[in-house]
Amino acid sequence: MDIEIVYPKPELRTQAREEIKKIMLWCFLTAAYICPIVNICIGGKLWSIVVIWSMWVVWCTLLNPPLVENNLMSRTAHFLLNCAILLVLIDVCLSSGWAGFVVPIVCFALLVVLGILFFIDISQQRQNIMPMLWIIGGSLVALVIAIAGLLKMNWPTIALGSTAFALLVITIITLRRQFFAELKKRFHI
Repeated sequence: MDIEIVYPKPELRTQAREEIKKIMLWCFLTAAYICPIVNICIGGKLWSIVVIWSMWVVWCTLLNPPLVENNLMSRTAHFLLNCAILLVLIDVCLSSGWAGFVVPIVCFALLVVLGILFFIDISQQRQNIMPMLWIIGGSLVALVIAIAGLLKMNWPTIALGSTAFALLVITIITLRRQFFAELKKRFHI
């Protein structure tokens, strides 16, 4: 009995991409190892944390995208959330005072982009709704925390919370029963 191999041979381009990924991984790991050592030796502010997180953003966005939930809405949400975390790290580690104003603006932009992506193709994006719902939930929690006085209340925070609430209401009105059915599927209720 002769067994015929039916799997396609891997393309050279795919193999070259994997080799480049391995080289980049070792470069990133080396830099992530060296940066804190240099930062400790030189002293001063903790710039190495910002460098390491920046490398993480590049790695997760360009070189190693997720295998699960790898759709446009999820990738956009992950990228902009990583950028918001990077802004917070820059604020905490290098210069303070402006992240409370800038991060809500970035998250507001994230909500607007996710809303546009969702409503352009509702039938396809309905199954990719969870990143948008998580961002809406986080934005509403941030607004409640700001109302409670634990965060600084400013116009970007108000705009973020009101946009999140409006997007949630519009999504519920548009999807109606499908919205709650999707939540039941996701949370096994």
